Amino acid sequence: MATHKLASTDHVRETAAAYARGVVGGLLVGMPTLMTMEMWWGGFTIPSARILLLVIMNFGVLLVLQHFSGLHPRKTPAAQLRAAIVAYAIGIVVSGVILVVIGAVRADTIPGDILRKIALQGVPVSLGASIAASEFGAEHEEAKDRLHRPLLFPSAAIGVAGALILGFTVGATEEPMIIGEQLAWLHATGLVIISVVLCLGISYAVGRQRLGIDPFERKWLGFFLRESLVTYAAAILVAAFMLWIFGRISVETGLAPAVHMVLALSLVTVLGATAAELILT
Repeated sequence: MATHKLASTDHVRETAAAYARGVVGGLLVGMPTLMTMEMWWGGFTIPSARILLLVIMNFGVLLVLQHFSGLHPRKTPAAQLRAAIVAYAIGIVVSGVILVVIGAVRADTIPGDILRKIALQGVPVSLGASIAASEFGAEHEEAKDRLHRPLLFPSAAIGVAGALILGFTVGATEEPMIIGEQLAWLHATGLVIISVVLCLGISYAVGRQRLGIDPFERKWLGFFLRESLVTYAAAILVAAFMLWIFGRISVETGLAPAVHMVLALSLVTVLGATAAELILT
């Protein structure tokens, strides 16, 4: 009986510690967006359907992150689903509290706007909560084994999460739109070159650290290049998605300005996509 009580107490402590790590990780990642005026306005200006699409995409990313890291050591499908729900719940609660404290949500705010603001802000906070265990928690042996396999899926999934995290901090602002409208083709080419170099460089470091391989060895070179290409493509798609969510690009936007905006923001999302793998290793 005493042993059962002790085990129950330990489980409660572990759960509380995991939630606490989630809150801290969520604040570390989400605070820049929680303090960004354009994100507050997003609750007024972004259509509800787009925010819902973003939430659905985010939940899919949370499920993937729970598979490779996450808040909970058990890696069964049911446990991963519950952990993803908890991570987003942490994002919702933390975002709501902070928005109230800083006055971005007030008593006279329309309920629909409150829901959209919190749902929008909850995305980066929940991502931070989900990856918190990889930095602050105990290692999960099964998740570590999954992460250290030479597969493209972990790279793409983790890359999308990292791209979303950094993409939110810049994508909500007007700067990518301003930069994109001012870019000439030479500048755009320079952005592509810098982004590709960053992707290759950090992917090389990830290969050495996470997989324990030399990516430039003949047997690994093809995998290394494919992994870098997939990560870069994921970062580009996330940049375009973020710009569309925040209304920076649409069907009325000219092709050249739209491409330039995406390339400008992709410099940030590429960094997030590649650096996220280093964080989780």
